Amino acid sequence: MHKKIKYLIFFLLVSFVGQAQKPSHMSINHIPLDFDLLTFSVLPGDSLLIKSENAQNISLSLVGGGAKELTKDYYWVAPQEPGFHLITLSNGEESRRVRFVVMKTMKEIVASTNDFRIDAYPKKPYKNLPQYRAPKGMIEVTKANMDTYISKHFQLKDFLCKQQSSYPKDVIISPKLLYKLELIISKLHENNYPVVNMHIMSGYRTPYYNAKIGNGKSSRHIYGDAADIFVDNDENRAMDDLNKDGKINIHDARILAKIVEEIDGNPKYKWMLGGLGVYSGNGAHQGFIHVDTRGYKARW
Repeated sequence: MHKKIKYLIFFLLVSFVGQAQKPSHMSINHIPLDFDLLTFSVLPGDSLLIKSENAQNISLSLVGGGAKELTKDYYWVAPQEPGFHLITLSNGEESRRVRFVVMKTMKEIVASTNDFRIDAYPKKPYKNLPQYRAPKGMIEVTKANMDTYISKHFQLKDFLCKQQSSYPKDVIISPKLLYKLELIISKLHENNYPVVNMHIMSGYRTPYYNAKIGNGKSSRHIYGDAADIFVDNDENRAMDDLNKDGKINIHDARILAKIVEEIDGNPKYKWMLGGLGVYSGNGAHQGFIHVDTRGYKARW
């Protein structure tokens, strides 16, 4: 294919995938559905609050099932069987696809006989903060569901712990993190940094793996709301030269960090405020950032 045609296809693609959706009047557990296909995890029998902020009723359509009208404040009660549910929500003005995932309980996971080692979470939450409590459930990942998209740009397998084991594996993924990652991509497009592929270098980590690599026992990675990321449009598993200076280094990572600072500094996004770390590289990767939604500002 001619080089000019390749570039044309690339820029048409990034202009399409980077189009920001209008702010949504719908939310789930107070997280706005500003992006299509956000995924929310829930324990068997627990509920998710579906809300229409503009006082209009919502129509819920379950893929493979029927549709029903909901009130503007509605609780979706999870079935007892773990699994994935693709749902379309509409309030007459807008429509969003969302994924609900019914998790396996920690009791079930601990009792399983597979070789995916987790180990114990800290008994006492860091500074007694609720976001540092041990999780009550996890998403089961199999070879059959690992390619499932859990947001517009990310698949379930992107967040898996790097430790070696057979399937099934388990993972925790916060919807706040998914929202923040999609927002970072959207903001990069707005600032003329087109993104087709955002590489997640490290997503969820089990306490076992986190200790093995020498990280702190209260790392947000073990709670499923942290990711180490870089832009990798050419998919060579390295940060792209975002500032076009002919080098790949911490200066490219700082472009991502500036976007995160903009987001965390906006009162509108206070609900997903979190940590930010900027790295020049670790030998295998040249430039990346850590981002999380811990609930308070942290920088390193």
